[in-house]
Amino acid sequence: MNSSPKKIVIASPNFLIAEGIRNFFKSNGFVSISLVENQDLLERTLIKEVPDYVLIDDSANQFKVEKTIAFLSFTKPAQTILLTNTINQERFELLKKVGVRYFISSEISREELFNLMQFMELEKEFSDYKVKRRLAFDAEEAFRNTCAELNISEREVEIIKLIAEGYINKEIADMLFLSTHTVNTHRKNIMSKLGVNNATGVVIFAVKEKLVSPKDFLFSSKHQ
Repeated sequence: MNSSPKKIVIASPNFLIAEGIRNFFKSNGFVSISLVENQDLLERTLIKEVPDYVLIDDSANQFKVEKTIAFLSFTKPAQTILLTNTINQERFELLKKVGVRYFISSEISREELFNLMQFMELEKEFSDYKVKRRLAFDAEEAFRNTCAELNISEREVEIIKLIAEGYINKEIADMLFLSTHTVNTHRKNIMSKLGVNNATGVVIFAVKEKLVSPKDFLFSSKHQ
């Protein structure tokens, strides 16, 4: 890293993972790298070393992420890097709220480790490809379950997205090669299934289910 030398504590019972990560950081400017194998040793090391970063292997039951973050609030607040292969969207959002900024998997590539270091330098959030794919799969599965519960068809999902993007029935009909009457029927069925009375309710559903981005919706030319 380009700034002053950094200290990191790597908390993992997996020797191969810990050594691999240690060697990478050692060869890229970190002056102090400690390896720990359990929660008690982690807490004692955090007091002794006062690191800039702590990397926690969340796949191991030996460590408690939330407890460690709370513990850090009584020492020097180190930035937390979470190594995880099983995270879901709910836990991801929860850990972000308590201060975890970096999420990586055990299959992270060397190139992505370099990207991680750049984001660490900039103090910007980072998730590697595997973590992003895991979260995307989790979101897709949750959305499929929601659609199944509400009996929403794939065609209706298309129309929900287009309504949320600001298109009127005639435009949607042209884009999907349907009649305006068919789109209007779909629209009524969608609002009935969602339990809403207007397009605003459809937009809220689309944003909540991540069919559209709030930023894209707010700044789209369709809404100006």
